[in-house]
Amino acid sequence: MTAMTALTDLLSASTDNRWEEAACRGDAHPDRWFPDPSESLDYAAHVCAHCPIKDACAEYAAATRQSGVWGGLEYRRGTVVRGPVAVDCD
Repeated sequence: MTAMTALTDLLSASTDNRWEEAACRGDAHPDRWFPDPSESLDYAAHVCAHCPIKDACAEYAAATRQSGVWGGLEYRRGTVVRGPVAVDCD
């Protein structure tokens, strides 16, 4: 059995002490942060749209060659492959 890891568990605490403010912190749907190419980014993009550290998250993903949804964009090894996604912020 594989343990599920929250997105913020992957972030280095030493990179930015604001990671605790991440809107995705404790999210109950970690699989939605690593969608298949045919899956929608809507869920993650909506959470990211309300996040106070969205830009820092995206910069971290690019700098450390991450994959998955970071800062509302989907990355593969640090390169944006999808996004930005228009999100209704209401």
